[in-house]
Amino acid sequence: MRRLVRTMVIPFFMALFPAVWYINRNVTTERLPPYTEPTTELVAIAIGAAVFGSTVFAAVVALFRQQRSETEQYTLPYRQRVFQPDDTALAVFAIFIAVSLVWALIEMAGFGPAWLGELLQIMLTPIAIPLVVLAPLAIQFHWAVILGLVLCVLWMSLLGTVFSDIVHHRSLPLLNN
Repeated sequence: MRRLVRTMVIPFFMALFPAVWYINRNVTTERLPPYTEPTTELVAIAIGAAVFGSTVFAAVVALFRQQRSETEQYTLPYRQRVFQPDDTALAVFAIFIAVSLVWALIEMAGFGPAWLGELLQIMLTPIAIPLVVLAPLAIQFHWAVILGLVLCVLWMSLLGTVFSDIVHHRSLPLLNN
């Protein structure tokens, strides 16, 4: 059961990040029809639906990966570890998610002091590298924003896995050559 839950974490956030972006974009703006008043109840229902949908997506992906990993003999260990992080990598990933959540609450919802949001934005810049790289495309293409958000989640997981390897004195795949 623990392996199944661990397999669900990364796909859950891969679905949740774009869903929250859609909620922020569609529910809280007057530019996109149909305009609705962004009430607390509407935003809470939308976030609840996003969490539920992300959980269902993560469960389906986890079940698929579990079946696939039993039949695949030559799975790359590092790729598998990015999608199934160990405890240390998961803790680092959780810290990244917590910082992102606090930043989002300050910047998008207006909770907390603005200076803290600016400080957290600086801290999140290395995590947002995939989104920054895709920014020229994201200006024109909607799919680039979604891809950037999904890649940010994978990037956070990869950074957590690399940190875990450094802490546990494992060799990094790029340094083995």
